[in-house]
Amino acid sequence: ITDTKSSHENLTGDYVAIREEMKQVAEYFKCEVLSEVNYKEFYNELPNLRKACSDRAIMRAMHFLAETKRAKKEADALKIGDIDGFLKLVNESGMSSGNLLQNLYSNNTPTEQAIPLALAISKSILGNKSAVRVHGGGFAGTIQAFVPTEMAKVYKTEIERVYGEGSCHQMKIRPVGGIEII
Repeated sequence: ITDTKSSHENLTGDYVAIREEMKQVAEYFKCEVLSEVNYKEFYNELPNLRKACSDRAIMRAMHFLAETKRAKKEADALKIGDIDGFLKLVNESGMSSGNLLQNLYSNNTPTEQAIPLALAISKSILGNKSAVRVHGGGFAGTIQAFVPTEMAKVYKTEIERVYGEGSCHQMKIRPVGGIEII
């Protein structure tokens, strides 16, 4: 996890817009929330949906609907030990987040793009031996990189050269998942 040292100040409007736009799409289908919208019906209604909602709202809904399916596929890949498949899905998720959800930087401060820069640097260091994506709600903050063990030291050194000492946190994932320690 790399902290890009970017500010979350004045991002409330960006986060609210995502929620409001997804709610607009859900309301078009007479649903409370987007998770109640039928995937096939959503795509069948695109021509009419464009008359009722903005293109950005539709793309954000596309991300949400695909991400819901993708998260299950990621879990399934991990259960069967398909690490390459999992990493491919993480990269797809990251691309969807940037292209459809559009949460890599704020349109209010377009010259401040710490997350896209960190992703680009990460990809240049790691090539296609890894997966990288925005982590959390986006617009500022952190990225997540799945780094091969043999590249961890080089990756940490290079990313910290740009974002500062202590910005890159090496994490290990326990095979048992979340547990309570008493």
